[in-house]
Parts: sequence; structure tokens; C-alpha cells
Amino acid sequence: MSERWYELFHWLLAEHLALVVGALFMLLLLSGMLRQRRNPAASAGWLLFMLTLPYLAVPLYLFFGTRKLTHLTSRKQRLFSTIARHDKQLPTRFQRLLNALQVPPARYARAVCIHRDATQAHDTLLRMLNGAQSSIDISIFILGGDAIGKKVISILARQAANGVSVRLLLDGVGSFYLRRGALRALRQAGGEVARFVPVLHVPLRGRTNLRNHRKLVIVDEQLAWTGGRNIAADYLQPEPTSHWVDLSFDLAGPAVADYAALFNADWAFANREQLPVPVRPSEVPGEGGHLTQLLPSGPDMAEDVLRDALAQLFMQAERRIMLVTPYYVPDEVLQTLLCVSARSGITVDIVLPGRSNHRLADFARNRFLRQLDSAGARIWLLPDAMLHAKALVIDDQYALAGSANFDLRSLYLNFELMTLFYDPQDVDAFVQWIEGVRRSCRRWTPAATGVVRETLEGLALVVAFQL
Repeated sequence: MSERWYELFHWLLAEHLALVVGALFMLLLLSGMLRQRRNPAASAGWLLFMLTLPYLAVPLYLFFGTRKLTHLTSRKQRLFSTIARHDKQLPTRFQRLLNALQVPPARYARAVCIHRDATQAHDTLLRMLNGAQSSIDISIFILGGDAIGKKVISILARQAANGVSVRLLLDGVGSFYLRRGALRALRQAGGEVARFVPVLHVPLRGRTNLRNHRKLVIVDEQLAWTGGRNIAADYLQPEPTSHWVDLSFDLAGPAVADYAALFNADWAFANREQLPVPVRPSEVPGEGGHLTQLLPSGPDMAEDVLRDALAQLFMQAERRIMLVTPYYVPDEVLQTLLCVSARSGITVDIVLPGRSNHRLADFARNRFLRQLDSAGARIWLLPDAMLHAKALVIDDQYALAGSANFDLRSLYLNFELMTLFYDPQDVDAFVQWIEGVRRSCRRWTPAATGVVRETLEGLALVVAFQL
């Protein structure tokens, strides 16, 4: 009997210790969660989940619960603070905001080219890669295993074999289905490949739901190709065979140095390396060139850069707001500002795909679109094609384009890369591109809704962060 009581005592003691340790660990997680800036509804959801189903909620929170990586934000602040700042060049309220958000200063590019279609984007990318003399750095969300993806990998392998430094950074989820064998020739030729937060990883190395959505190609540290396109057939298939409409551009000159610094920081994080000391870009020239500005956002930035920048731009718009995005699931602040702008007489045009590749996002957007329509905004839907472009024009002053969608995931969770354009000719070029798409669209009008549909739309918004 005494031996059985001894075993029972040890079992009860072990169970008690496990409960105590588990409770302390959950309290630690809850403390960290409540210290983070997040939507109160999201915090309440996680809190309820942990209290009711702790054995399921705690592991999920370790993989999905955090949206800011403090060890990265401090490194990124040091990275951009070492770059010479030119705050007196553009002493506007918007520029002062970007300076406070630790965004690199505006710089001149020698040339900017907005790709009119997939054919030009495809040909420009291949020409840049084939012409590389010293280095090729690529950060991409999706690298397809199709003919276009294979063609790019083949060029990279050939360039690596010829002595060009090749670094390829793939998102762990976006390029999850790319076979590792597809990159064997590149590795054997001396090219380096890294995956940004693989699906299976140690939680301390980043959260699975924090994806690197940036699209960036840098050649010889002098040329940059970026925007919303991934490297796959859907995005680069020569038209008119492609049923996707996307937007990308390339630029050259001193501005590329900031893109290179950002790539180096992402590469160092993915490979657990020390953050390199960035090369100080040349001073902003007094005149000439195209004035642009790198606008990175995501878990590696201390503030919500993209959301704050958009809010400021909407508040200072006087005549026109033109927005193109594949998914429209904004936060309440940005939605309110757009509605207020429309009611105050500003022309607000929102251009969307008639049907995107994410049906849940299409369903979730309807509540917001009805509000915009009621406020006087115009919503345009592109039929028979997936509109994947991301662009914004404010009056004749600013154009913004890059990788970020107008949804909660891009605003708060993804690593994103946008570029600001200040020169009137560049802003006008984006206006003309958007107008070209809008002319092929039909005007959206709200359909009648009932209690069931509005309830389902509300449920869709509960998971909007994951759209």
C-alpha cells in the first residue's frame, strides 16, 4: 500500500507542478499580449481563447499571436538612423511624420520606369538579370515552379557560375510549394538561398503568420525592380494570355541604396546573421532626377508605418484620391477618413477586381464598399481579370505603389515595401495607368442585404487579419 500511495503522491505532485508552470506560462503570454498595441477585439478574442482552451490556444499564440518583433524593430531603427537624413529638403507635415516613423529620407533616382504591362515587366526583369556584372539580390513572396520561374532560376544559376554574387530570399509560406530540387542548380553554381520564417521553425525566430510580402530585385546595387508582381506566370505571363493585371516599376541611382539596406537586413534576419553596416548613400543632389522614397512597413518597424502614412495622406487630400488594390478590408480609421473625404467633396475612386483570388476577402469587403458608396465614393470593378496591382494617388502631389494590399494583413502583419513618388511626371504616369484600368471597369452599385448576409459579413471580418 505504501508504494501505491507513494506513486499517487508523485503523480499528484507532478500534475500540480505542471498546472502551476502552465498557469505561470499562460500569465506570461497574457502579460505580453496585453502590452502590445492591437485591436481590443483581437485582444479580447485571444484572452477568451486562452482561458477556455489553453492547451490549444497557447501553441497557436506562439505561432500566430505576435505582430511586432521587438528585436527586429530596434535593429531596423539603428539601420535607418545611420543613414544621412535630409529633413530640410521637404519640410512638410507628411515628411515630418515619415521622419518620426524612422523611414529613410527621400532620394533621387536617375530613372524611373513604370511597366505598362506584364510583357514589359517580364522583359525588363530578364534584361536586368542577364546584364548583372557583380551582384543579384532577390526578395520575393512567390517564386513559381512554372516556365517563368524556371527561366529566372536558370539565369540566376548561370550568373552565379560566372562569378556574380546571387542571393535569393524566399518567403517560407509564399514559396512553400516550390520544390527544393528546383533550386539545386543555383546552389551548386554558388548561389545562396534562404527562406524567410519557414513554416516549421522555432517560434522565437518569428511567427508563422508574419510573412515577407516584399517583392524586390536589386542588380549591381544600382538597379531595382519592385512593385506588386511575384515571379511566376500569373504575374509575368506576356499579355494577352495572362488574366492577371498587376503593377511594377524599376528605378536606378542613389535611391537604390536604401532598398539594398532593407534587403541586407531581411537577409541577415533570415540567416541569423549580424545586421551589416549599411553603405551610406550619396548625398541628395540639388536638382535633377526623380524624387522617390522607400517606405517599408511591418513587424520589423516599431510603428505601423503604412497605416499612419495612409492616414496622413488621406487627411491632406484636397481634390482626388485614387486607390487600386486587389483586396479591400481596411481598419476603421482609414475607412472613416475615406468616407469623410468623399463627403467633403473630394473625388474618391476605388478600383478593385470584380472577383479576386480570395473569395472570403471579396465577401468581407462589401460592408465597407456600401459605406463608401453611401458617402459618395465611386467603386469600380474590373471584370474578367484578377487585378493584383497596389497603387494610390493623392491629388497631383503623391503616388504610392508597391507590395501592400489595402487590407488588415498588409497594414499590420506583413513585411511590406512601398515606394513614394513626388515628381509630377511620375505621379501623372500612375494616374494614367490607373485611368487606363478604370476605363475597362464597371461601376459598382450595392445590392440589397439582409440580416443573414450582414451577420456572415461580420463573421468574415473576425478572421480579416488572415485574409
